Amino acid sequence: MEVRLTLSNAELTALQRLASMMGGDIELAAHLALREFLVGAGLLDLPPEIDEDTETVGEA
Repeated sequence: MEVRLTLSNAELTALQRLASMMGGDIELAAHLALREFLVGAGLLDLPPEIDEDTETVGEA
């Protein structure tokens, strides 16, 4: 899905700064910023991560 946004100059500058910190891809920066907001607001559930302490059964 593609979404079109109208950003203020301050919002665009902040997004450009984030993109610069992440390697320059402004679309990826916008995607990740939105995703982080949605997770933080409790509106998006992420699948549980498997950490090193997770016990596994069987062989892969």
